[in-house]
Amino acid sequence: MAQDFSTDVPSNRQNEPLPPYEEYELEADETRPSLPIILISAACGIAGGVVGLYVTRIWLDWDIQPSVFVAVLGLSFGLGASGAGLSVFTGSRASIANIVFSCGLIFASLVFFALCSLAGALGATLLFLR
Repeated sequence: MAQDFSTDVPSNRQNEPLPPYEEYELEADETRPSLPIILISAACGIAGGVVGLYVTRIWLDWDIQPSVFVAVLGLSFGLGASGAGLSVFTGSRASIANIVFSCGLIFASLVFFALCSLAGALGATLLFLR
C-alpha cells in the first residue's frame, strides 16, 4: 500500500521547463534558514568570543575593557564568518537569515543566563537571611 511520491521527471519531459509552482517550491527551499547552520554558527560565535577574551585577558594581560572589546569582535567575526561560510558551502541563499537567527539564539541564551543568575542570587540572599 506504499505510494511513490518521488519527484523524478519522466524521461520524455526532462528538457521541458518546470511548472511555476514547482519553481516556486524549489526557490523557497533555498531561501529558508537552516537550523544546523544557525546552531553551528552560534557555537562558533561563542567560541570566538571566549577565545578572544581568554587570549587578551590571560595571555596578553590586558585590562578588562579592551579584552571585552576583542571578545565581542571575536564573537561577531566567528558568527558572521561561519554563518556566511556554511551558507555558501551548502548553497543556501539565506545567509542573512541564518546569521540573524544565530544572533537571536545567542541573545536568548544570554537572557536565559541572566535570569538564572538573578534567580540564583535572589535564592542565595533569601537563604542567608534565614
